[in-house]
Amino acid sequence: MSTLRNIIAEFKKNKDEKILDHYKFVPNGKTGYGEAFDLNYWSRKDLVFELYNSYDKTDRPLLKWILKEELKGFEIDLPIYLLDIASFMLYKKMEINDVYSLYDAKFGAGSDHQAIIDIELIFGIEIEKTKEFLRTEPTNQIVNSEILATIANYQNNPNARFKTRDEYITFYETIKIKNIQEDILYFEKEVRI
Repeated sequence: MSTLRNIIAEFKKNKDEKILDHYKFVPNGKTGYGEAFDLNYWSRKDLVFELYNSYDKTDRPLLKWILKEELKGFEIDLPIYLLDIASFMLYKKMEINDVYSLYDAKFGAGSDHQAIIDIELIFGIEIEKTKEFLRTEPTNQIVNSEILATIANYQNNPNARFKTRDEYITFYETIKIKNIQEDILYFEKEVRI
């Protein structure tokens, strides 16, 4: 078993974030455009790609941790590739309350995130069930209202075309992930810090 697989298995078993210290977002201290970066980005990239090779519902806590770390990169204009992949994995294995993490991934940072992270993720396992959950879940009514308004806004757009959950998963696994992998390989060759 690879070291990354061991880390994934250990986190799955104990949920101890200390084991993830080498994957945390750590700014390099630079502030210039194109100079500021995350010291652990490439290690986290390896972790995300290893996880993408094999993951299940029990990896949801790790995926949520990755999303939080990736969202911290907004301040230094961190590439969105890993956030996109982790969001997709969470979507594929989600429970209905994971809609909050997916909403944060899309709308919790800048406009780049809003443009790159696909709206289908916010629709959840099934859009009407997601809407019903958000209407009846009592503890997050303000956020629920925001998410419901967002869904309604998209649904009310007569020009919008959305993929079903199965169509989206097929699209991601056969097309989008390949484009992301090509982009990140190019990015790594050109600017690896």
